[in-house]
Amino acid sequence: MANDNEALRLMNLQEVATLLHVSPHTIRMWTRTGRITPTRICRRLLFKPDEVHRLIASATLREG
Repeated sequence: MANDNEALRLMNLQEVATLLHVSPHTIRMWTRTGRITPTRICRRLLFKPDEVHRLIASATLREG
């Protein structure tokens, strides 16, 4: 059951910025350029953990 809850949990802008060691402004810029795709609920930017992991993986591939 814990895995189901983790799969459904969305991360907010600040959580993603902290995880990636960048500013919230950078995350907003990345959403505008299509580098990361948010899930919008009202005016909040929320992110699926899978989307954040995809961004990390793509950055790792570019560096390697």
